[in-house]
Formats: sequence, structure tokens, C-alpha cells
Amino acid sequence: MSVGIPDTVTVEIDAAEFGGHLAIGALTRNQATGGSIIGFAYADAWLDRPDRFALDPLHGLYPGDQWPRDGQVDRIFTDSSTDRWGRTLMDRQEVVLARKAGRPRHRLDEWDYLLGVSDVARMGALRFRTEEGLYLDESSGVPPMAGLPELAAAAKSIEQPDRDASKEAHALAILLAPGSSLGGARPKASFRDDHGSLWMAKFPSRTDARDMAACEWVLNELAAAAAIEVPEHRLLSLGRGHRTFAAKRFDRIDDSRRMYASAMTMVSRRDREPASYLDIALAISDHGATGSIESSLAKLFRRVAFNILTAHRDDHLRNHGFLRARGGWQLAPAFDLNPMPDKPEHELAIDADDHTGDIELLVQTAEYYRLPTADAEQIVDEVRDALGTWKAVAKAANVGALEMDAIDEAIAT
Repeated sequence: MSVGIPDTVTVEIDAAEFGGHLAIGALTRNQATGGSIIGFAYADAWLDRPDRFALDPLHGLYPGDQWPRDGQVDRIFTDSSTDRWGRTLMDRQEVVLARKAGRPRHRLDEWDYLLGVSDVARMGALRFRTEEGLYLDESSGVPPMAGLPELAAAAKSIEQPDRDASKEAHALAILLAPGSSLGGARPKASFRDDHGSLWMAKFPSRTDARDMAACEWVLNELAAAAAIEVPEHRLLSLGRGHRTFAAKRFDRIDDSRRMYASAMTMVSRRDREPASYLDIALAISDHGATGSIESSLAKLFRRVAFNILTAHRDDHLRNHGFLRARGGWQLAPAFDLNPMPDKPEHELAIDADDHTGDIELLVQTAEYYRLPTADAEQIVDEVRDALGTWKAVAKAANVGALEMDAIDEAIAT
């Protein structure tokens, strides 16, 4: 495990809705043979607030340590941690540091991944600080948009199988500062636009068979046309080859953060555990913001229709999220949209167990979204109408023939 990371940290919510920099509890690590066991305890001051809420649906609002029943990290904290790309960077950095120091490499665990990421770019409003009041990894800056070509080149070099050790160390130093807290498997990094707003850039991968950024941009445009909320987004050319998809961070408003939870957290599942869209609908019914549950359910239904009709099948629970409002949780904007006609089934079941993406089956589940059948059919028709413009949208972005074929196949399925 890494050296220099404390065994207890204070957890804060840094969100305007809650006054900013509000200490809500403490995380404690107990080291064990198989890795860290991490417990959480709410602060008394948080439990006394009238607007208190459980960070994780499995938490109880009471004092004292709470330990995940399965021995893993509470799901809400994994939402603030890093996924495959960030872990790859951190693991590689540990190898470089061990080689430089002439010592064996440490085996990083969930505690290291959670607290070793960039505080500036960390997803959501949770922040972690030491007893001395220092935020973990708060020194990492975020580059301006002009720095994206260098970040893209560094990400490309990290993916090369025959990496030069000195060049790898330089690339890691560039990439780890701004972006290791971002989830997902694709190469990515954070940057700031000319107004100082935080964005995320998803770079091409050496394994890409087509221009994934162009396809994602088209689906975001079509989603917006279908009345689905998506972040502000851009399609960038940073050099030769495939392009880069960039999206403005929806968990930031100016200099403020917004509390975020993945659908995996809200439905209390782990990776690879079975789940369905009906589980997300139930989470909205149970935890949705007062006065907006019906509208959130209708929004979710519209997204499911869009995902089915565009063959966006990599729709697992981490690819759906929620933002906290004072009265409860609301759906976050849709993200990570990409047509995948070659993928045979959706990650999430449409009903209890059918993953095939049958739009008629979705309409049959309308009651779970508190929708009359006629309203559900109307939503499907509206999404279909929006998708009818896909060729014009794709041509406006100079989408290539290979990508056009993929989108055509996706929408035709």
C-alpha cells in the first residue's frame, strides 16, 4: 500500500446547497491481509441537521462506525474514486516510483485509489482532508484547453506496449495531476475552458476500430433533440486520426460542486451484479426529490427508449447517475452515450430479466414509470422523430463512412 496516506480522513460535502465545506463524517481504514477494510461514521453535527440525508442508501443515520456488509468500500465513496483508466495510471506510477527508489512496488488498494486522485477533478461534492485540514491531493492543477494536445499525446504513449521508462514517467506526471479521478476505461483527462469551467476530454484509444468520439458526439446531439438533458459537449481535433469528445462537467456550477451518486450506489449493486432499468425507477420512487419523482421517472423512460433505439447497450449502472437537491435525488444528465450495434444485449434488463432491447417490452413496463400507455407510446414516437435527423447531424460533423455505417446499423436495429 502507498506511503503517506493517513488511516483516518474527514469527509466533507462541498456544495452550495449545504453551505459548502461541511464536515459530515470520517472514513477510517483498517489494514488487513487482503487489503483495506473501510468504515464510515457520521458526524454528530450532520446528524443534528434538519436537511441531513444518508450518503449511501444502505447507511443508517446514527452515530458510530458503519462497515459495508460485503467488506468492500461503500458505493458512494467509489463514486468519488477512480475506475480502470485512473487505476492504470496510478498502478503505473507506483511501478515508476518503486523503480526510482529501488524498492518493491506497493500493492495499491481501494483506500489508495480513493484518496490518491485529484481533489480538483474528483467527481461530485465529497472531499477528503487530513487532521491538519489539508485536502488529499489538492495540489494537482487542471490545465487549460490549450494543454489538451500534450495530454492526448501522453495518453497515447501510456497505451503503447513498448513504452520507454523515462517517457512513461513523464507521461504519468502529465496525466495524473488533472484526471485520475474520472471513471471509465477510456483514456481521459480534465481541462478548463477559457471561462475556467471544468471539462472532461475522452481521447482516442489505440484499440478503437472507429472514431468513437464522433459517434458519441452524434448521439449526444440526437439525445438533446429528443428532449434528453446532456452536458454541453464538443468534438475536438487534436491531431491526426480519431477525434476527442469533450463534455462540460455537470457536477460543477461555476466554482461550486454538486453531490453525485451513480445508479449503482442508488440501487445498492456492485459491478457485474444483475440489475434492470426498473431498479433505477424504484430508486427514483424511493429517493427522488420531493415534487419531481413523476417527472424524473418520465425522463428515465425517455432515456431507456433512446438507448434501445440507438443501440446504446453499454448502459450499465455506472453510466447513469443522480445529483442531490435539497429535497432528494434527481437524475443527472445522460452521459457516455455510444452506439454499439455489435453488442448483442443491453447491460441493464428492460424489465426484470430481458436484456434484448425490445421497445414494445419497454412500453409494457410503463406503469413502473407511472406513465399511461398512451404517454409512453408518445415518448417513443418523439424519440423516433428526433432520430430521423441523424444523417444530417452526422454529416455536419464530417463523420466518416465507417462511423456512419455504425450509427445507421444502430438506429436500424
